[in-house]
Parts: sequence; structure tokens; C-alpha cells
Amino acid sequence: MVGFDPGAPGVALSAEEAALAGSGAGMVTRALINPLDVIKIRFQLQIERVSSLRPEGKYWGLVQASRCILREEGLPAFWKGHVPAQLLSVCFGAVQFASFEGLTEAVHRSTAYDSRAAGIHFICGGLSACSATVVCQPLDTLRTRFVAQGEPKVYHNLRYAVSSMYRTGGLLTFYRGLAPTLVAVFPYAGFQFFFYRLLSELSSPKSEGRNSGGNLRSLLCGSSAGVLSKTLTYPFDLFKKRLQVGGFEEARIHFGQIRHYRGFADCVVQIGREEGLRGFFKGLSPSLVKAALSTGFTFFWYELFLEAMQNFKERRRTQHSVDLEKVADVIVDQSLKDQVFSKEAGRICYTIVQAEANHNNGNVFRRRLLTQLQLEFKGREETRARSLQEWVCFVTFICNIYDYLKVNNMPMVALVNPVYDCLLRLAQPDALLNEEEVDCLVLQLHRIGDQLEKVNSQRMDELFYLLRDGFLLQESIGSMARLLLLEMLEFRAGGWKLSSTANKYYYSELAE
Repeated sequence: MVGFDPGAPGVALSAEEAALAGSGAGMVTRALINPLDVIKIRFQLQIERVSSLRPEGKYWGLVQASRCILREEGLPAFWKGHVPAQLLSVCFGAVQFASFEGLTEAVHRSTAYDSRAAGIHFICGGLSACSATVVCQPLDTLRTRFVAQGEPKVYHNLRYAVSSMYRTGGLLTFYRGLAPTLVAVFPYAGFQFFFYRLLSELSSPKSEGRNSGGNLRSLLCGSSAGVLSKTLTYPFDLFKKRLQVGGFEEARIHFGQIRHYRGFADCVVQIGREEGLRGFFKGLSPSLVKAALSTGFTFFWYELFLEAMQNFKERRRTQHSVDLEKVADVIVDQSLKDQVFSKEAGRICYTIVQAEANHNNGNVFRRRLLTQLQLEFKGREETRARSLQEWVCFVTFICNIYDYLKVNNMPMVALVNPVYDCLLRLAQPDALLNEEEVDCLVLQLHRIGDQLEKVNSQRMDELFYLLRDGFLLQESIGSMARLLLLEMLEFRAGGWKLSSTANKYYYSELAE
């Protein structure tokens, strides 16, 4: 879809990709519709009435003008000015679409407005076209002069045209007609994007996929948007063409009458007085045909090129990507078998999560990891009954993951209660009889006890009630386990710190 869409799958479109797709769309479209543009400009520059019922000037109809140009100037005449026109289309398409994508993304990130709304597309479309117009106006002026000249030619090539125009009129010659152009291009481009967005939404049921019939729909919606926007803004395009050929009248004498305009307002007044209301719409018929094809093809090729680039990137990503879900499964499986590995698994998982986020802003690995942890957590009693070593490995692993994987520098909320439940199970009377489970409990509290209490101190109190009761009331607890529990009670009482005296006492006892 044209424009920034926060809900679209995949990675957001870059400015370079938008510029490349826009320039490609402009290049292909220009090659296809240039003949209609030549006829349209000839109609716009003709002072006499353009009418097949009452022919007055050189051209009076679309078919007649085509035959006349073909007979007098040959087939290449339909591509007069094609080089500057092609440069114009490539440049304009690149700047316009890159600006449009950037503006809609800025609206989404910096304002409360919906970047997908048709009204936002009108404003962003108009602004992007104005920026492209300022950049490309010299090329548009060159194209118009090449198309407007007859035989013999005044300008024989692009280089001569640039030097001649600069020598006779200076830099401002290349910006003749800029004011009416900007006045015309903002609503014209704005309406193009507005109607395209509106028609795309109306013709695309929400139940369908994003690309369901997308190419044909882009062509039809683009064509309709072009016709509607051109009809609404056409007079401004005519004013622009009349002003762009100012100072170039000698090359147009054999086409019919010529006029001199002192500016935008004078141009409007003279056309209205001499040619009437219909004068403002000369060349509308080829313009509508051209607008339908031009806008339709532009959106069609733009979306097609974007889709091709996205498919290419997806294929490359798939070819060189690692199956992160499988990696998560292997890490979980190995952590349940190897206690040494389970102690280092958190660091490994943290590295993979960071790399995935930096590479494609994804969370496939973390999502799969949490899913597997949830499955193992549900079967924790069966695991403990089956293998005490596997159960201790699981508790070590989930606490390690809790310690390393953060969200905004905070522990993952989804793991808080499962970790507490595992530690509470280790503090039950039957578990305190197993020194392996007591050792695991103490090690995990040393690692993450402080973090857990900050998140939920009530459950930490519950856990230490069990440890206190076990230390005081269970006579069958081994001496080593009893010493570890006493150390843990003093460790928490000291604010999760152990004094040097206590540290020396407990660990010298452990060493002995």
C-alpha cells in the first residue's frame, strides 16, 4: 500500500527503496504515455479554439492531431522532448514517493493523526509533489520547449537548449511558470493520493489479504484518481504551459496565433477574455486519457516494484536465515540435560535476542523460547518425579532467563510468577530434604532474590516463611542444608548482602 502503514507486516519501507520504486514507475510510465503528452501540450499552447465542430486552429481533435503530427513530423515527433521528460519523470517519481513515504511516517510518529487517512494522504501528497516540483522544474521547462517547437527546430539537443536558455534569460528562465505550477500541483497530487487511498479502501474488503487482486486494483484506482484530480485542477496546468513558452514565440509562429503574458494573473485574464471558459480546458480530452493512463500506471508500477523488492529481500532473508524456533528448542532441550549449560543459557539467549532485534526487529526466538518454557513449567511436577536432575536444571534455566532477558531494563513480567512458583516448590518440606534442591534454591536466590523482591515482596515473604519453618521445625534436614538455609535467612535480613564476618563463617564452614 502507498504510504506508511504501521500495521503492515515486515520491515518498514526505507527512503531509498521508495525513491527507487518511484523513479522506476516514473520511467516506465513516461515511455508509455509520452505521445499523449505531446498532443496535450500542442492543444494547450494553441490560441485558436480546439473543436472538431468548428475547427479554427491547426489542431481540433485527438485523432486529427495524431494524424497531423504523424504526417508532418513523423513517428519520432510523439517522443519529442522524451530525454528531458524521462529525466523529469525519474527525478520527480523518486523525490515525490520518497517524500510522501517520509511525511506519512512522520505523521504517524509525531502526531495523533492516522497516517492511513485519506485526508492525511491529500496533504502529504500535495507537499511531496511541491518538493519534487521545485527540484524538477528546470527539466519540465526543457521538456515543454522541446515539445512545443516545430520544424525547423530551435533546439537541436539538450545541451544546446540549456546553454541557449541560460544565455538569453538566465537561471530564472528554467523556473518560468513555477508559481502556477506549485498552485496547481499541490491540489492535483493531493487529490491523486486522496482518491487513490479512498478508492483502494472502498475496493479492498477488509476480509481480503493485502495483495488480493492488488495489481489490477492499483491500476483501476490509480486511473480513476487521475481522471478525478485532473478534471478538478486542469486550468492551472494550462496556465503553466502558456507561461513556460514565454520568450519562445518565434518557434511557434507556424502553429497559429501567439500571445505574450506578463505573469500568472495576466495569463488568466487574457485567456478568459479571448478564449472564454472553454479556453481554460483546452486539451482536456487527451489530458484525461493521459491522466488515467499516467496515474494508473504510476501507482501500478510503484506497487509492483515495491512488491518485487520486498519479495527479493524476503527470499534473501529466507536463504540466509537461521531457524530461530529450532535454535530455541535445542537450547531448552540441552538446558534440561546439562546443568552447566543451563547456567550459561541465559547469556546465550540474550545474545540471540539482541542480534535478532538489531537485524530485523523480530521476536521469533523469544516468542518460541517463552512458549517452550511455558510447556515445561506446566509439566514441572512430572519432570521432578521423573528426574530430580532435570527438574533442578529447569529451575536453573528459567531463573537464568529471568535474570538476562529484560524489557525496557525491567524483568519480564511473564516470568515473575513462574519463577516464584518454582522457588516455592523448592522450599516445600519434601524438597528441603534433598540437598541438591536446597543448593539450587540458595544459588537462585543469591542471583535474582533482590530483583524478585522488588517486583513482588509479598510472595518473597511467603517463600521465606517456608524457609524459616523448614530451618526451625524440620529436624530431618541435613546439616549442610540447614547451614545454607540459615545463611539465606541472614542474607535477606541484611538487605541481600552478606557481611564479611558472616561470609567468612558460612563459607569456611562449607569448605570444611
